[in-house]
Order: sequence, then C-alpha cells, then structure tokens
Amino acid sequence: MKLIIKLCLLCSLLIATPALAHTLHFTLDDNGDNTVELSGMYSTGEIAANTPVTLFGKEKGNVLWHGKTDEDGYCIFTRPAVPYEVELDAGAGHLCREDGI
Repeated sequence: MKLIIKLCLLCSLLIATPALAHTLHFTLDDNGDNTVELSGMYSTGEIAANTPVTLFGKEKGNVLWHGKTDEDGYCIFTRPAVPYEVELDAGAGHLCREDGI
C-alpha cells in the first residue's frame, strides 16, 4: 500500500511539472523613433505569437493602447507620453506585466 501511495505521489509530481515548466516574458527595445518593439516569448524558447498586449497608464491605470504580437511574437507601438506599464497576457495564468521604457 505504501508503494502505491509513493508511486501516485511521484506520478502527480511528474504530471504537474510540465505545467509549470514555462514562464511568459518579454523584452522592450527603444527603436529611437518614438516607437518601442516588444518581443514576447516563453522560458522554453517558444514565441508568444498572436498574444494580446495592453499598455496601462501608471498613474490612473487606464488603458492607453491595446494590440497583439504578430506570428513571430513581435509588436511595435508608439511610446506613450506618460509613464506606462506593458502587459502581455497569453491566458491560462500566463501573464507578464512590467514598467515600460
């Protein structure tokens, strides 16, 4: 009986690990022309294609812009005139939010 419990515990750990094996993140690059390029990806190296991107004003929390990444995980937007945060939301708990540049 103890062996069965140990095997069940081991199997549940092995099943749960892949679900936690990747984290969504992005990088921001200043293009030098008042635009910013976002590159979204997972920690596994998989690109975050067609993923919603939202810019929020830091002071009021209002939505400044909404778009999505392209098939290659890139998105270019005009830099807001106010301090802002960038959110990349792939759903199912895959959300990344950071200060804009």
